[in-house]
Amino acid sequence: MVFSRLKKRRRGQIRAVDFIVSLFLFIIMMTQLILIIINVQSGIQTGIVGELTYEKLDIFGRQLLLEEGDINWGYLQELPSTFGLSDSKSETVFTLDASKMARIVTGTSYSISSISGYETYDYDTLTKKINLESDYEFQLAFFPCLEINVTVQSFDFTSNIVTVDVMNPHNSPIFNAQVHFFVIDLTYGAVTLAGTSPTDSRGSTSLIYEIPHIDDPDAEHFIFVIVRKGELWSMNWGSLPNELIVIGASSDTTIWGGGTNSSTLLLSDIFGVVESLDNHFLSIIYQNTTSDYSFQTVDLGTSDRGNISFTIPNEGLVAFFSIARFGNSYKVGVGSYPAILDRDLTSGIFYQVFGSLDPGERVKSMVSKTYPVVVRGTLMRCQVTMWSS
Repeated sequence: MVFSRLKKRRRGQIRAVDFIVSLFLFIIMMTQLILIIINVQSGIQTGIVGELTYEKLDIFGRQLLLEEGDINWGYLQELPSTFGLSDSKSETVFTLDASKMARIVTGTSYSISSISGYETYDYDTLTKKINLESDYEFQLAFFPCLEINVTVQSFDFTSNIVTVDVMNPHNSPIFNAQVHFFVIDLTYGAVTLAGTSPTDSRGSTSLIYEIPHIDDPDAEHFIFVIVRKGELWSMNWGSLPNELIVIGASSDTTIWGGGTNSSTLLLSDIFGVVESLDNHFLSIIYQNTTSDYSFQTVDLGTSDRGNISFTIPNEGLVAFFSIARFGNSYKVGVGSYPAILDRDLTSGIFYQVFGSLDPGERVKSMVSKTYPVVVRGTLMRCQVTMWSS
């Protein structure tokens, strides 16, 4: 009987000791967690100091991608007092506001002057607002999750054949991606869906299409391609070698698209040339509410710049084109919404990265991280790069 009571007493003492040890360990863990939270918040509020590490890069990257800044600042004419790219309406981590991303585009080297209702958000202004130390520089890039290559070849007198190869970032082929082929008629700015087909096991597909205005010697066109695989996507273009057509950044044409509200897209363009235009069109391809694609074209006559608003759904992809004819030659600016900020500075396809473009020779350390981000219901990649000098 005495032994039984002694056994119970010892068992109670052991349980009390276990509880005290567990409580002590819990207090230690909570202390460490509180210290980590304080350190992270301190890094976000005061900027990055000391040696550059991946942890510090991640603090900086999350500051840009998780903070909202002033609510709906992407739609407002004035610049925000606090900065962030997060969509204020979303509860999902790394869901970005497309209109805020578009404001970043106007701060690249492709800045547009006199945009109706918008101003440039430049790199120097942003570094001051986020308290970035003077010894650090950074770049931001936004780009699709799929890599595509477009090749156009002559098929016969009236037709061409376009071939598309779709890969993931590791150059592995993507099977059963839906490829949408659009013919962009430069003569009238018209957009036509030539066809849709899935990729095969090699990530490839091709389409034979009729050349528009085959009897007109001055008529020109190019092929624009949008690829979808669930929430993954990409877009690109191709054409036969032609010295009379210049497409993309090398065309000395700037086109910008950003939201004026959740369902209205403002397109602004300007041509960096002194010669007069014979024709000027703004054309748009957008994903409609049934996940198909619709298109519109606005004739701007001979004006060398334009500001046009289009009504679009709240989600989905948008591609847009600024088409100008000078005699028998054409210049075409290309943009997208969500905006693509190309990390490959030599490609000259879409806009360049936002931030300092040249790390220079006096770089002490450089780190880079790519985050998956959701924009307008589609998946993209955001690459944040930092270096110290």
